[in-house]
Amino acid sequence: MIDWTEIAFEALPALLGLAIVIYAFYRISRMEHFFELIRSWIVLLFVVSLAGLWSAELIMDTMGNSFDELHIKMDMTFVIFSSWLSVCAVLLWTTHGRYNDVDMFVPWFKKNPLNLISAWGIIGIVLVAMTWASDLSPETILESQLWLMVLVSIYILAMIASDLLLSAKWMTMGSASGITRETGASVALFTIAWVGTPSVEFLFDLVLGVGNGWGDLNPHNWILVLLFAALMRVTFTSQFMAMVVDPEVETAKMGGFRSYDIPRGVYLIYDEKAEAALSLFSELVTMPLRPDAEIPGREESAAATLQFLIPSGLVVTREFPDGIRKRHNLQVTPIIWLTESPGERRIAPTSLAILTDTIIRFMESNPNSIVVVEGIEYIVTYNDFRKVLRSLDSLNETAWVTKGRLLLAVNPKAFEERDMALLERDRKVLRGTGAIDELKKESRIAGIPA
Repeated sequence: MIDWTEIAFEALPALLGLAIVIYAFYRISRMEHFFELIRSWIVLLFVVSLAGLWSAELIMDTMGNSFDELHIKMDMTFVIFSSWLSVCAVLLWTTHGRYNDVDMFVPWFKKNPLNLISAWGIIGIVLVAMTWASDLSPETILESQLWLMVLVSIYILAMIASDLLLSAKWMTMGSASGITRETGASVALFTIAWVGTPSVEFLFDLVLGVGNGWGDLNPHNWILVLLFAALMRVTFTSQFMAMVVDPEVETAKMGGFRSYDIPRGVYLIYDEKAEAALSLFSELVTMPLRPDAEIPGREESAAATLQFLIPSGLVVTREFPDGIRKRHNLQVTPIIWLTESPGERRIAPTSLAILTDTIIRFMESNPNSIVVVEGIEYIVTYNDFRKVLRSLDSLNETAWVTKGRLLLAVNPKAFEERDMALLERDRKVLRGTGAIDELKKESRIAGIPA
């Protein structure tokens, strides 16, 4: 006879959860920079462990009660392991954020093998070993083995407290500045979903389900599916790699109108101090085209016409932002400062994946935008040149797809001839102020008098 209660509360949610896991792996495989961050690997481990839990439960439920003890031990192992992963994810988002890049994390961990991540892991390993060495049958789990349940519950509570304290400290220190309210809500949902997963598994499945016999109508699997779906949705919408930068349109503009508009694409500008590149950028975002200019596609979209006339911009620079704002009349244009010190709109040069994703997300959400990046030689001092080149190639592709303009200011004296040749590939090269002036002449807009 078919047990519909078991199907509704055990098999169906587990199958739905595994379907979400398959979809998650598909999405992860399409995320170009996903595996460059240690935190992303932790997300992947969490997905794998949850998939293993649901798969094991489906298999053991078909075999009856003969695997009850194995079932309990696997549940306990999942609770401990996912709790440790939660602490790792929060630590790499806050305290150890500068080591989140894989290339930075590995050498750092080798030099500092005893750290908060390894300490939590060692405690977790001890608890897992004690779990597999104990008799954890349904009859003894809340009697003779109550001490082990208490230790695991303490581990979970310590995990929750640690996550909340680290997150609160991160927020109050200003490290979260520049993150939008929507992203803050996403981070909160992500934390709740991850912390809630081992907590629900421990309380509902082990304490209430096994210990108190509340098994037939136990909703823990459905709760896990909902938490996992929420976690994956936040992961794929926010990715927890990029700083979300809202576009701003300059209102205090330079006098007059522009008579040119450089073609969409990627420009490599030879500029020792990046002044020529920043001046070009400033003119493009502070001096609008005349409204009567002949604009392609004007009849199709008023919004596209406005973006063409007054494009939004983003500056990525090694220089302190206030100096650039004063010299180039940039009042509200967002500026990302490349620095290791935490603060508003600051990204460490070691966090190359985060920087790349931030720029990509900005261009994707703001078609026809203009982005200027200076300090590439500074970024190369912290990262392998080939890795930097791959990131720039990703920005190239995004600029073409979004019909944006990407200005890369480089000091040619800082690179070897071979490296410069690689940087020039697939980019229009502008050698100094003279080449920029020539580009302006070539890019005059029809319909605007000289």
